[in-house]
Amino acid sequence: MKKYLIASHGKFASGLKNTIQILTGIQQNITTVDVYIDKNSNIDFLDKKIKNFVASVGQNDYGIIFTDLTGGSVNREIMEKVGNKKNFYIISSINLPIVLSILLDKDIPTESNLKELIDKSQVRLMEFPTKLSLESDDSFLS
Repeated sequence: MKKYLIASHGKFASGLKNTIQILTGIQQNITTVDVYIDKNSNIDFLDKKIKNFVASVGQNDYGIIFTDLTGGSVNREIMEKVGNKKNFYIISSINLPIVLSILLDKDIPTESNLKELIDKSQVRLMEFPTKLSLESDDSFLS
């Protein structure tokens, strides 16, 4: 079984989970940690959530952890606590398409599989069509 933890500064993690639920209906096996939203949601709070999540991932399970910012305090803390554990993957600098791609993927997670999904879900620069491409086929023939 795959289990997911989304951890972030502020309410990004819970907002992402809410959007995932709206788009997919998926609610199970997703844990969120919103850090630094008040005086009680500090690094100690995060540490407890990490320990609980790690304990919930069985020997035959996979723990996939998403963090908002590579090198940020949330990401560093998770790397320190989970870094070398078997069957755990940490994915940072996340966005909705990356999380959805991984959540909806049916394959057993591997490093190469996750890298492929991440590559396919990269941020894109959208370009506006030029005037020429907006013209109809009729104007092309005239």
